[in-house]
Amino acid sequence: MNKFITFSFLISIIFFSCSSSTSIDNIEFHYYKPGISTPAQNFCASILFVNSENVRYKKIANKPFLKKIENHLNKLKPSNESVNSRVFALINYKSGNIDTLCIGEYRSLCLNGNFMSNNEDLHNLIMDEIDFYDKKLYDSIYGKK
Repeated sequence: MNKFITFSFLISIIFFSCSSSTSIDNIEFHYYKPGISTPAQNFCASILFVNSENVRYKKIANKPFLKKIENHLNKLKPSNESVNSRVFALINYKSGNIDTLCIGEYRSLCLNGNFMSNNEDLHNLIMDEIDFYDKKLYDSIYGKK
């Protein structure tokens, strides 16, 4: 009986560790504060070269979040839509490789310089995690109380 419990325990550990593993180590997000307008369209890394007063930074290493991101990235399809980038992400892999992901305010995406199809679930997952749509800031911009 003890061997059966031990065996079941080991199988459970292996199953759960494999199901939550991801090849992504962390993601570094650089993004404009909501409501910031720019005189021209922003391309992927241009966020890094603006006044840092208007740019936020967040590094995420939360494994369940990274696994969800990885699943969405694997499903992206090429597109011809351009991106007015509001969020620039460096996806750092455990292998040492790095991908770049640019996200427009309205669901457009660019992965490693290639325009990708809109993915509302991926867009919302990222925007919610980085708190892009800061309710207090939006209320102050638009005069809501």
